[in-house]
Amino acid sequence: MPDDYHLLKLGGLTSLITSVNVSLWGNEVSVECVYDPTEDRLPYVLVFQECHDIRWSVHDSEEVHELEADLIGFSIGAESHKKAAVITTDIFELSIIYGSFVLQKNR
Repeated sequence: MPDDYHLLKLGGLTSLITSVNVSLWGNEVSVECVYDPTEDRLPYVLVFQECHDIRWSVHDSEEVHELEADLIGFSIGAESHKKAAVITTDIFELSIIYGSFVLQKNR
């Protein structure tokens, strides 16, 4: 999987996922994250809009009670429903075919 994490222009440190919210009956998916979890814990949100297909796979059921998931890989895919975005963590993988993407920083 190509890793597009650098395209978020956060820096070279790691991120954690703190929450995944699905709204508008699956038309919008918001992935809440923190950058630099051991120091500043800067929040940001990956917002996928006009979603047509969402696939969720849990690959470590022993970790599902954890409050945060380590972001291991991120592929932005392509807007206009051309290629799925893929978010891989130590607990789950999320694949989203979407129309548009917004990165919200410093909420």
